[in-house]
Amino acid sequence: MIKKPTYLKLHRWLGLTVGLFLMIQGLTGAVMAFRDALEPVVMPALVVPARAERLPVQALLDAFHRAHPDADLQRAEWPDAANQAVIFKSTIRKARWLTAIDPFDGRVVHDGTMTAWPLEFIFNIHEQLLSGPIGETLIGFEGLSLFVLIVFGLSFWWPGRKRLKQGFRLKLDGSNDLRWRTLHRAVGGGIGLVLLVSATTGVLMVWKEQVRGGMNLVVKTESRPSPKVAKIDGGKMVAIDPLIAHARASYGDTAFRQLRFSSGGRVVAVFLDSNRTIRADGTTQVYYNRYDGRELAHYVAGTQSGGAEFLDWLYTVHTGLWGGTLTQAIMMFAALSLVGMAASGLWLWYSRTRRERARKAARANEQREKVAMKAVGR
Repeated sequence: MIKKPTYLKLHRWLGLTVGLFLMIQGLTGAVMAFRDALEPVVMPALVVPARAERLPVQALLDAFHRAHPDADLQRAEWPDAANQAVIFKSTIRKARWLTAIDPFDGRVVHDGTMTAWPLEFIFNIHEQLLSGPIGETLIGFEGLSLFVLIVFGLSFWWPGRKRLKQGFRLKLDGSNDLRWRTLHRAVGGGIGLVLLVSATTGVLMVWKEQVRGGMNLVVKTESRPSPKVAKIDGGKMVAIDPLIAHARASYGDTAFRQLRFSSGGRVVAVFLDSNRTIRADGTTQVYYNRYDGRELAHYVAGTQSGGAEFLDWLYTVHTGLWGGTLTQAIMMFAALSLVGMAASGLWLWYSRTRRERARKAARANEQREKVAMKAVGR
């Protein structure tokens, strides 16, 4: 059986290894908890005057393509608020590009790479450390490290059921180090389980497809549809609005959320709110051939197998969306606590190391003085 001092050593050295990275994840995660609410505050240009009629969806797509004729459009997102711009996400000259278009008159109100979009920039740090797939893999290992760090930390902290209150006791009348140490332990014990959930869901999201493949060996776990359409030279594409109307008529007249484009833009997925699930971000996705408007596939949240639904819930739990503002606030507090835990852990290690060096220096000086005294005595 591993003894508590061993848990502490493992916790300390693992924390020193990933502490700075965890501070970055905590800070960016705290911002992401309320990203949708912060976006129009950070970028006032996204708030537009509301008018009587909105332009058809196809007219907004045409406006985007006029602004960026060579762009590879991946998705378009419609916000909850009626007076906010529609966000188009694309790739232009190998760079991720975002374009905000006024849904009432088709004007481009904001445009640029991630550096022109503060919250998108922060999200990319949180998701990929600005390093693409390599960064995402690093985030996965960071999540695994956090999971192990929490397990070791809670194992050292656990005072037993009868002495549970002592695990949250702060000693404010001692030295600074003692105050910080007891605060570190109390906060870690209180928020540890939430951080454990955050680490677990984060890791599973990084390797979701690998997890899906493993689960599929045991229980049916469907993948999202990925239909392909061959290119037709000179072929014309149908308007988007009738496809949205068809999706609503077939799967429920719910809120329209976004469009996603694949297969070179020849397949479009219409995303509507799903009326078959309690998951806050659950959607109905209907895939169409853009040449002839045929439905190619669909994916309805709340009607999939247990394995697929489990994987779909990961993002909802990770972000706190499942319980609304309260759980989002809890996840934000957990993220900020992670920053504080990492910072205080690094400080405690630095302070402990400094004291040990001072003691070693004092012992060395004392030894030199003894040697000098003996030499004088001779």
